[in-house]
Amino acid sequence: MFKLSTLQKCVIIAMLAFAALAVYWMMSGASGQASKSPVTQSLTRAKKLCLACRIYASNHQGNLPPSLDALVPGYLADHSAFVSPLMPGEPEGYLYTPGLKDIGPVNAVVVEDKFAPRQHLRIVAYLDGSARVLPTP
Repeated sequence: MFKLSTLQKCVIIAMLAFAALAVYWMMSGASGQASKSPVTQSLTRAKKLCLACRIYASNHQGNLPPSLDALVPGYLADHSAFVSPLMPGEPEGYLYTPGLKDIGPVNAVVVEDKFAPRQHLRIVAYLDGSARVLPTP
């Protein structure tokens, strides 16, 4: 059996504490969705829509879906993912760019919140899976 130095013990304790904190943070984030701002919720939803489109493409020879409706029910549970947190009363909250392939330009916009300009913002998700909140002039 080997003996751990004091430094090694401290590192192990710190790593375990960090892991416990990370698990707590992730679990509280799932239940704390309502406490996030509508802009943050929209950004998260745009990324979710983009990811569903990329998974769709992996099953369809690299072609993203012809419309967001094609994602339901195979890739998204229902149409509630299409509602923008910035305008929850409207059923269609995101603009979609049809005709893209998964090997296109990484900066191609896949989805965009169509109500964000009312707050002088653009909320976009790109083909590479990243998403951004951008100011508008």
